[in-house]
Amino acid sequence: MCSAAPAQSDYFQSTRGGGHGDYRTLVLAPATVQELYDLTRDAFDLAEKYRNPVLILADAVLGQMMEPVSLTREPLPMPAPLPWGARGTRKGSRTVINSLYIIPEDLEAVNLRLAEKYAQMAREDVRYTEEIPDNAEAVFVAYGSAARVCMTAMEQLEARGISTGLARPITLFPYPYEQISALANRAQHLLVVEMSLGQMVEDVRLAVEGRVPVHFYGRTGGVVPTPDEVANAMEKVIRG
Repeated sequence: MCSAAPAQSDYFQSTRGGGHGDYRTLVLAPATVQELYDLTRDAFDLAEKYRNPVLILADAVLGQMMEPVSLTREPLPMPAPLPWGARGTRKGSRTVINSLYIIPEDLEAVNLRLAEKYAQMAREDVRYTEEIPDNAEAVFVAYGSAARVCMTAMEQLEARGISTGLARPITLFPYPYEQISALANRAQHLLVVEMSLGQMVEDVRLAVEGRVPVHFYGRTGGVVPTPDEVANAMEKVIRG
């Protein structure tokens, strides 16, 4: 999924599900063209592992960007035969995939089984990266293209004598709540930067549970925040 404009206003739709039902979609958020390539390959493996949709949440900045990419030439391993897969043969038993359950107790059992699958995703496939110096006064939290802006803002702040860090979720679902929660013990302030009016900021606030101030800076409508804007916003947060 790639927004037609440089925006991040589809976070809620992507991470909370785009329709009715107790279901979740695994969401990957690349920040570079290399990650677009790598995560696309990974998405097929994750979709097969969980039998679940996987969404790559990009935007027009990445979609129209030119960067060097190292293409992996190693062939992907052939998947083992899957009991639910269509084999294209008349031999053997038929494979029937059913998604319609009339009896409420049967449907509840399916939903509980799916909930365990989502819990397994959170245990095994959370992806997150950070660049946080030991002396960081505050930490940016951003994903995708907004994280790239924050990295340049960090350099500008360093030139002003202000040390900051960056926490970047790569999976937006499952969200790295544990890693974001730990930031409350490492920084005096968190500044969430998004190209929206504020959506991921809600997950950050849930993660830290009020133990550290969570601030927000965003632009919307296709406007990309500049590193100057973001650096100034962070300096204002730190200086009070």
